[in-house]
Amino acid sequence: MIALPSPPVAALLLTGLWLCLALLVPSLPRRWHSGSRWTLVVLGVPTVGWLTLLWGPGIGVAGFVLGLCALLGRQARRRAVSVVAPPGPQSEGPA
Repeated sequence: MIALPSPPVAALLLTGLWLCLALLVPSLPRRWHSGSRWTLVVLGVPTVGWLTLLWGPGIGVAGFVLGLCALLGRQARRRAVSVVAPPGPQSEGPA
């Protein structure tokens, strides 16, 4: 028979899984960002509540802050900036 983790450990594992999913949101296509964030909020509220119940308010607030940073933080994407010189008069030497 498989031994299940104790409830406090399970709460930490579930919160870690939620945090990993929240960090993957920026890699999704832009049209899915809003829906996936709302889904994570709906799933994260009971997760943080369970974490707070089992580990206390300090760990619960820390989990809330980490989740908030993961959902609201945006990863800056590098974009290639191409510098193109504007067309100008062409000179082929002294006139």
